Amino acid sequence: MPWKKLESFNYGSKEDWLRIVRNEAGDKLDDSLEVVADRVIEIPEICCTNHIGKTEGFEDFARKWTNRFINGFENRPSKRTSNPIGTQHDPILDEIISARTPISTEDLESIKYGHRLSMSAENIAGSLLEEYVASKLLKYKWHCCWGETMKSIDFCHEDGQLLQIKNSDNSENSSSKTVRDGTKIKHWFRRFSKTGKTNWESLNTLVNIQDENDLLTEESYREFVRKAVSNNPGSVFLEDESPYGRNHENNES
Repeated sequence: MPWKKLESFNYGSKEDWLRIVRNEAGDKLDDSLEVVADRVIEIPEICCTNHIGKTEGFEDFARKWTNRFINGFENRPSKRTSNPIGTQHDPILDEIISARTPISTEDLESIKYGHRLSMSAENIAGSLLEEYVASKLLKYKWHCCWGETMKSIDFCHEDGQLLQIKNSDNSENSSSKTVRDGTKIKHWFRRFSKTGKTNWESLNTLVNIQDENDLLTEESYREFVRKAVSNNPGSVFLEDESPYGRNHENNES
């Protein structure tokens, strides 16, 4: 099935789109889905693409879009189970490391599995950041675009503002600054890659948080991450055979 854009369909009014979204969501409909759906139909160029069959049309696209949003929310890091690392370890890396420095076989194994564990953690780092920001900004009427249902946009305000967030200043950013209706996309990143300093103050200013109790901070974010992963260990895949895996945990207990 080809990927298709919302713009490629001839469709009726915004009301038609919202009716399909509401019907498809059923009891899973919430304010965030309403806000994002309302905004995306106003600016179809920012809508994600979806797999659409030859005989499928606008209503099918709307239903798939809705389920993509719902699945994105239901599989956020605090709830999801991560898949295994898809690539096998390349033993030539062991040769390179052992040629560079005297190291035991046991330490090589620790490095190998530590690297793979780090890869698994990195796979959800961006999603954890998105979930944390979503949990803090909802009361300020910013709604997460779960499931990447908007292209290069992570949050949508009830007044129509759009926000893209990144973990680091060297992460790939969308070149788009303004969408078709003249709305300027706000951009924020958490961390300066070269200094390691964080950038939360600029986000608090950007979204106009003035209550000190509501400020987003690195300390608060770290607490959120630790709690999310501790309560849902499956969010980070751990190989049984690694020194850090389940077998190791069972031996320690």
